[in-house]
Amino acid sequence: MTPTFAPAATPAERRAVRPSEFATPSPDVAGELVPPPLPRPPRVEQTLPIRIERRVSDDATAEFAAEVMRILTDERGWVRAGFHFVEDPSAAVAAIVLAEGPEVDALCQPLDTAGKYSCQNGPVVALNADRWREATSSWPSSLEAYRTMLVNHEVGHLLHLHHPDPQCPGPGLPAPVMAQQSTTLDGCAPNPWPLRWEVRLAAARLEPLAPPADHDPSDHRPSPPPARR
Repeated sequence: MTPTFAPAATPAERRAVRPSEFATPSPDVAGELVPPPLPRPPRVEQTLPIRIERRVSDDATAEFAAEVMRILTDERGWVRAGFHFVEDPSAAVAAIVLAEGPEVDALCQPLDTAGKYSCQNGPVVALNADRWREATSSWPSSLEAYRTMLVNHEVGHLLHLHHPDPQCPGPGLPAPVMAQQSTTLDGCAPNPWPLRWEVRLAAARLEPLAPPADHDPSDHRPSPPPARR
């Protein structure tokens, strides 16, 4: 499972799609700051076969595979960037795994998930079963919204998106789905779906699929659009 989308982009190519350079306060998701219409190449449509593994057996996780596919095929998600996920274990280019904390820790090495976090490591997205069952004590929205955010966030890493800097574009604005919302919202509103500027970055396909755990994003960490009222 070592697919790629394209050779790594140059720094100049990365800067060309910085969302902060074309932000306006027009809403998409409620309160979202979105880019204005700009000339762009036609959207590339790409099918990504995946394998979904539920390595736990309790009732609370029984619908895991169906929920993952519902999220990944929803028109509010990464479909907008031209990615079409299909469950096809025999041809899978990536695996989405639900497991208990210790197994997630092993799948995520050398990342430290501390028995409670989830991760993307190469072609593997490993989701912590306790978080799937209960979200976090600080999550202010529904369990369904948390699960949606979790899948979209970690699959976003699979598509080579990174945590933005800063992670919250402004108080009360919807958090980028690639922000670490499980840890803190930092004044943003919880949001389970990729914002339009995140969709645009994913659609640009500037980086290879499934970066390894030791990948360094320091020269291409995105910045959210600035908060303008």
